Order: sequence, then structure tokens, then C-alpha cells
Amino acid sequence: MLVKGDNFPLTRKDVIDEIIRVNKLVIVEGQKDVSKLKKFGIFNVEQISRMPLYSFAEKIAKNHREVIILTDNDKAGSKLYSKLKKEFLRLGVTTDGSFRKHLAKLGISHVEGL
Repeated sequence: MLVKGDNFPLTRKDVIDEIIRVNKLVIVEGQKDVSKLKKFGIFNVEQISRMPLYSFAEKIAKNHREVIILTDNDKAGSKLYSKLKKEFLRLGVTTDGSFRKHLAKLGISHVEGL
């Protein structure tokens, strides 16, 4: 993972480089988020579909045992993060929310704002 302690200085580039390095599927909220990540060379990205979250999670779980949930750091994004995490846990999929936390520490609340 990116850091061992909470006081480690991170940059936006550090977070992006680490997402590329770990090469896990990145789950995002919208098409603008997908486009922004692709501009940075992150191509293993899936936008949350309009199907029910349990169906979306089941679809992802068929091909992935680990995912990065990179929803926005706002009220709606946090609620969505919690629901997705619960669904993936139910399906035995490991979730990584640390990148959301690192971006929040950098003052980046929306993925499209990277």
C-alpha cells in the first residue's frame, strides 16, 4: 500500500502511480471519472452502472477478487462507498478504499478533480 503512517507526505502523482502499480479494477461513479483516470493511464476502470448495486457487485465479482472503490469524498459518494463495500464483502471480494482517503488528505474530493 501507499503509506505505513498517516503523516507520510503524498502527492497526487504518488496516488495515481500506486493505482497503476497495483493494477486492480477501479470502481468509479461516473463517465467523467472514467475519462479522467484514463488520461492518467489507468485503464482498468468500471463505472457503476444503473443496475441495482447488488447486481453490479455480482457482475464484478465474477471476474475480480479485489477492487479499488474510488467514489467521491462527499456525502453521496461516502454512502455509495459503504453500500458497495458491503455488497463486495458479501461476495468475498476484497475492497480497497485507501485511495479515497489519500485523495481526501490531498484536498481532492471528486475523482474528476484529479
